[in-house]
Amino acid sequence: IPQISYASTAPELSDPGRYEFFSRVVPPDSYQAQAMVAVVRALGWSYVSTLASEGNYGESGVEAFVQSSREAGGLCIAQSIKIPREPKPGEFAKVIGRLMETSTARGVVLFANEDDIR
Repeated sequence: IPQISYASTAPELSDPGRYEFFSRVVPPDSYQAQAMVAVVRALGWSYVSTLASEGNYGESGVEAFVQSSREAGGLCIAQSIKIPREPKPGEFAKVIGRLMETSTARGVVLFANEDDIR
């Protein structure tokens, strides 16, 4: 049965041997990660943190960003932080506190779901 997704960005879905009848209208996370590396480099940043929602999108996205940044060179990851799937009260304050520990990082690259970003 052919499937067309408007939102699935997981790179493993690009494997035609495994997902022969799958197609999407959005690019996989790997393309988004390459674009984010290009933006970070265009801004002249060389030291950034990453923040990901726990799960396939967030973790795969950060992994792709880190891989793309290695290939591009000249970019260092200060720290990578994960937001738990079901954050407890005060969890976001802890995340912000951890980000502030590396205050020399020029920015934070997010691969997070809408609720976590809010």
